[in-house]
Amino acid sequence: MINKFLANNKQETLDIVRDLCKIPAPSFLEDKRAEYCKKYFESFGAKNVYIDSAKNVIFPLNCENSNNITVFAAHTDTVFPDIESYPEYREDEENIYCPGVGDDTVCVAMVLMTAKYYLENNIVPKDGVLFVCNSCEEGLGDLKGARTLMNDFKDRVKFFITLDATIGGIITGAVGSHRYNVQVKTEGGHSFSKFGNKNAITELSKIVTEIYDIEVPKKDGATTTYNVGTIQGGTSVNTIAQDAEMLCEYRSDDKECLAFMENKFNEIFKKANDGGLDITVTRVGNRPCKGDVDKVGEQKIVDAYRQTIKEITNEEIKIKTASTDANIPLSLGIPSADIGVYVGGGAHTREEWVNKDSIIVGVHAAIEFLQKLTK
Repeated sequence: MINKFLANNKQETLDIVRDLCKIPAPSFLEDKRAEYCKKYFESFGAKNVYIDSAKNVIFPLNCENSNNITVFAAHTDTVFPDIESYPEYREDEENIYCPGVGDDTVCVAMVLMTAKYYLENNIVPKDGVLFVCNSCEEGLGDLKGARTLMNDFKDRVKFFITLDATIGGIITGAVGSHRYNVQVKTEGGHSFSKFGNKNAITELSKIVTEIYDIEVPKKDGATTTYNVGTIQGGTSVNTIAQDAEMLCEYRSDDKECLAFMENKFNEIFKKANDGGLDITVTRVGNRPCKGDVDKVGEQKIVDAYRQTIKEITNEEIKIKTASTDANIPLSLGIPSADIGVYVGGGAHTREEWVNKDSIIVGVHAAIEFLQKLTK
């Protein structure tokens, strides 16, 4: 039954990927992709499909009276800022090349096709499945779509699955992070006549130096990092900079280590403020670590994925930790995972690519996995 569906829908699946690639969707600007996904759900008979306040596209299948819903999702946004087109889009016989094609465009297509398979074959999941094309997974989107989804469905979710990785990999851990915009202002002035006045770039650089002097906590089984990602400011080469700002972060897959880094960063910011510097610190990202998750439920997810991949590719799976939409339900103690469903590379680069044949394999894996998990 699945093989016939895959054969009948191969061209349509590839067409969906192509269509979505031609609709750029930076975080917070996923409107056009959301409308496309809603219309596609409805094209094969999905009922009660809606777009929520966070631009999540939601198709509830037999969820009305269930408090054991499985969320099956992929995110519509990409990391790239383009709003008109991706000029790099191209394809050959083997691959599709486009920024964001793997992360997470093909996965959105797979959610749509899995829902289509369920309806065409009259499969009614006993406890309900929420098919979701969600927003704001990337960067400063800060998992807004997943947060809104979990807030709206609260205690009704039993499993949360997001498709967002290469096949064979399953992410069951959550890398938490805090992100900050740091702005420094000084009086500045003419580089010659006001020489000696405070320079905002110099003062911000001192803060950067202190960040890079932090010794990250050493804890068995935990990884902790920090980064200054962007920095800008000043007016001209002959002007003492009046303003400068940066985006910085720290990450950890351990709650205690994340708290340690929070204290270190706050100490640095406080020292700068107490030193008379005009500094404004705004937290712009807050991704939680994994909470106390039910081990039995988590193992069921891993087993369902392991069996699926073994049957389809005869490969062993790799269990990983990362920052994904699953961070939100994991922080709430809900068994959750990010599963891999395609072959490709170059994620978060302009040269990103996905193998065409792997897309159909991924649809197969998505369908088989969901059925195993919810039976």
